[in-house]
Amino acid sequence: MVNKAYRSILALSAMTVSLSSVALEAIPDDELNHYTGQAFITVDASSYSDATLGNYEFTRVNLGLDIETLSNADELRIGEFDRSYGADGTAPIVDDNRNIVFNADGSVAVHDADIIIQNFALGRVDNYNDPENAEIVPFKIKDPYIELAYKTDPGNSSIRRIAGVRIGFGQAQGDLSGDLISLTGNLEGEIRGPGSIAYDAACGTGGTATWFQCIELSLAANTEIYAEVKLLDGATGEATLDGAPYLKRASWIGVPTGTNFESDDSGLIASLIPTLTNSEDCAVIGVTACFRTTNYQSVYVGDPTQDFENGSASGAFISLQLESVPWEDLSGIAGATRVYTEKGAFLNIARYADSSGQQKYPLYLDLYNALTGEPRVATCIGRTKGC
Repeated sequence: MVNKAYRSILALSAMTVSLSSVALEAIPDDELNHYTGQAFITVDASSYSDATLGNYEFTRVNLGLDIETLSNADELRIGEFDRSYGADGTAPIVDDNRNIVFNADGSVAVHDADIIIQNFALGRVDNYNDPENAEIVPFKIKDPYIELAYKTDPGNSSIRRIAGVRIGFGQAQGDLSGDLISLTGNLEGEIRGPGSIAYDAACGTGGTATWFQCIELSLAANTEIYAEVKLLDGATGEATLDGAPYLKRASWIGVPTGTNFESDDSGLIASLIPTLTNSEDCAVIGVTACFRTTNYQSVYVGDPTQDFENGSASGAFISLQLESVPWEDLSGIAGATRVYTEKGAFLNIARYADSSGQQKYPLYLDLYNALTGEPRVATCIGRTKGC
């Protein structure tokens, strides 16, 4: 039930901050002059009108916190209610050969919740097998918030109902780990690396590229190539399904059908990369372009080469809606105004603008790991998971 999922997300918000009561005493005016500061908690109220969806009011509780955490959970499950294949963009479960899996009654199988992440963890532990020298590298969060969305009655603005709730982060950086079983929303990243890695994967032992495709890849061996990756329907390689704005309960990620690799290098071969590398049916010139989300046991949110102020991602949030909600887009990207969500859970880890206004991806994979998978970093002392 959606109400059950609401309790889950509110329980998650309770983990964010714990407040204790203390005795309050008045400070004399002459002593108060020596103090400066700002509110620990602020509340923002806003409204938004959409020609199609209607009128909304929002209340955001901003928590002025800097958080560093190493946390583990057996499972994160949000948005558990009935969905059927194709309805509202619900993706099918497919096997390793990308064949659709069917239930015993002949219906197409789908996951039973919008977001399912088993062995969920934030942060990591370096030297985890050496308790005396183990080092905790926390997941960092700045300025978290909790926001409620209300839908107002079109005939009487004083009548309103709760439409959704989200938990978001002003900035976030660090390792996110888990078995990514089912994902709903925006998960955007970039894969990048030399063409030689693609050549080895497509033309080496077990490769499926044609001899002509292998010639193309060999010519681009020293050229750096990159592509955007998104959640995909594993059966088709498409990033959408039946016209829905985003996929629900996806379990595959990769280069969407119809897109291609790019290159910033100069020269004839680099200039031909976009033309030669169009993605079709989960393959790009013989290179596999769709992968199970469970292949990526750990992903780094933000830029691992930068400090927190310069390398953290903004605009990330997780939400739950009883109906469609146009949340404010806090990515900082010029012209971005709203993130449109529909009934159910929604995970938003999408492109954002850094301090200089340059667009960045919250997730980066090198081409080798994109093709082979990303192993889990240790999130416990003495073991990789299951603290």
